Amino acid sequence: MEVQGQPKPIPAYYCCYLLRSTVRHASLYIGSTPNPIRRLPQHNGDAKGGAKRTARDKLRPWEMALVVEGFMSRVGALQFEWAWQHPEKSRHLLEDGGEAEVQSQVPSTTSKTSKAKPRASRTRRSLTAHLEDLHSLLRSIYFSAWPLRVRFFRADVYRVWRIWNERVDIPLSNNKIILDGDCPGQGSKEVVVGSINGLSVDYTKLEDYLEKSTFLLDDAQDLRCKLCNALVVPHIEQIVVCPHAHCRGAHHLLCLSEAFLKSVDDSDILIPTSGVCPACQTVVSWPLMMQELSLRNRAESEVRTILRKKEKRNRKAIANNSSAQDKAAPALQASIEPSQQALGDPGCTLTVDDPLLDDGWYEEVDMESDTEHGVQRRRSPPPPRLEIVIEDSDWDDAEIIE
Repeated sequence: MEVQGQPKPIPAYYCCYLLRSTVRHASLYIGSTPNPIRRLPQHNGDAKGGAKRTARDKLRPWEMALVVEGFMSRVGALQFEWAWQHPEKSRHLLEDGGEAEVQSQVPSTTSKTSKAKPRASRTRRSLTAHLEDLHSLLRSIYFSAWPLRVRFFRADVYRVWRIWNERVDIPLSNNKIILDGDCPGQGSKEVVVGSINGLSVDYTKLEDYLEKSTFLLDDAQDLRCKLCNALVVPHIEQIVVCPHAHCRGAHHLLCLSEAFLKSVDDSDILIPTSGVCPACQTVVSWPLMMQELSLRNRAESEVRTILRKKEKRNRKAIANNSSAQDKAAPALQASIEPSQQALGDPGCTLTVDDPLLDDGWYEEVDMESDTEHGVQRRRSPPPPRLEIVIEDSDWDDAEIIE
């Protein structure tokens, strides 16, 4: 448990979502959660919780049409949720000019004498309106620098988004869109999960990363920063470790952030989003490294728990594999017994690991096919008796896993 008042690590997952009624598609709801897998049953009444607006039975069941993921804190997700729910009051839409730019593309139906209604008095409840506001928020000065991505689960919702995205002067980059669920042209298998139940909402994805960084930094006597070449002191300094499994790159936090920012020709960017690791020369994700660093520094007990669970799961897999081999041994022994009878030595007993032939048996076999030349070659006479070699098993010295 974390001590109250201490900074918490970056959450494993946090998203804002657009909920849609499967009975009446015009009914929509915007929310945020660290666990959409748990949250959706709450909205549908299958678990305690949910919201009053989604509690009406005539609108259930609800579905998550899309999620906006990649928030680095709960506060950030709540800021985005509020701005998305109240676009008429959000400074991110009023000050950044995103809404004015988009509206300039739409022909006005008002006459010169009539006055357009102010934004605050309009009701924006339709799917198109919500997607317009989402598009503007993602392009705003404040949120555009965040590592946010929109994951679509419904093809018809994505079609509305795509039509709107093609109408604006500055469309949203494709690397911020994930086509999932029943959307056509789904992305790579690394990011597509099929439904919200496939989302990784815990720190399981960081298990190997945490194991590597813990092992690397526990013995950091000769470990140096790949940029400044100074020795790293993990218990005093903020050390960032490359997430790639075979890279031993470790860097001071400031050294790596300065190197990443220098590679971007934009002085307005204060926090990098990605960069090339100086050690392995591969692209790494800055948010991923910050998530691992915050978890390692701010939640040591949780890290130990994660690593223990991983070790326990590995031991269980080894035990299951050994059990499967033990079950297969009788069948393999039965297949060997006919060979023993053919040898004419009923008193000789072979074990599963015993070879039926000498190690150099292949030297006496003519590898060339006789049928290719139409000549049948004389076979070499068999040895007077096949030597049986019984080797000791290494299992006696193996660790017993309970």
